[in-house]
Amino acid sequence: MSKRVLGKGLDALFSSGESLGEPGNEISLEEIVVRDNQPRQVFNDETIKEMADSIRQHGVLQPLLVRPLDNGKYELVAGERRLRAAVLAGLKKVPVVIREMEEPETWEAALIENLQRENLNPVDEAAAYREMMDRFGYTQEELARKIGKSRAYVANTVRLLNLPAEVKELVKTGQLTAGHARAILALKETEQQVALAQKIIQQGMTVRDTEDAGARERTTSKGDGKKKDPNLLMVEHKFEELLNTRVKVIKQKKGGKIEVHFNDDEELNRIMEVLGLL
Repeated sequence: MSKRVLGKGLDALFSSGESLGEPGNEISLEEIVVRDNQPRQVFNDETIKEMADSIRQHGVLQPLLVRPLDNGKYELVAGERRLRAAVLAGLKKVPVVIREMEEPETWEAALIENLQRENLNPVDEAAAYREMMDRFGYTQEELARKIGKSRAYVANTVRLLNLPAEVKELVKTGQLTAGHARAILALKETEQQVALAQKIIQQGMTVRDTEDAGARERTTSKGDGKKKDPNLLMVEHKFEELLNTRVKVIKQKKGGKIEVHFNDDEELNRIMEVLGLL
């Protein structure tokens, strides 16, 4: 299987590879199987209804991407929103591109469909990245190259999976942005994170407001009970977001020091790459 970078766009998916049918080919909706672990898990009902209205008037303008299965049916690779809208519109058949694809490529195609066309929410995006790394053994750096993003972007997105379930749900439904979620991660206790998330919604806080509030929550340094400068806590959070690891900023009588945590040589090399030292 040839390597491809998802950042090249959807056109590459529909124009490259071994096709078993032309874009105008139609198959029955009953022949299409939707995989359980698609990247997108949340669908906007109103958007689907709008798409269905458009389909009733103009048809499905962009074919779905499917791959053949051994049982004679076809697995949906990209286009689940269009499929749902077609069902709602009462269609019996939809246009498809049929392509022989291996498992990693189907995941990549489904991911690019959602990232570039369908505005995947940050939590589903993070889950898709984690799934690809776990399933196919990609490092963050390798995955970043494949999807045309920076390693820091991938790392910061995956960190969102560490949020409590209640907070992730707020991000999924758009009540919190990814920026809010990253600021909430500066707090270590689940209760604090949930409380801050609720406060953001109630008070309409900006991301900067959230960062300031998080810094105030972390006003005592671990273990010694002394007050810690909120500005230093903010700096710690910025470093942790950049390096995707635990960072401690310690102010001394003259100057200070920055402690960066790493688990092994591989993580140390990753941090050095982020800092431009390798």
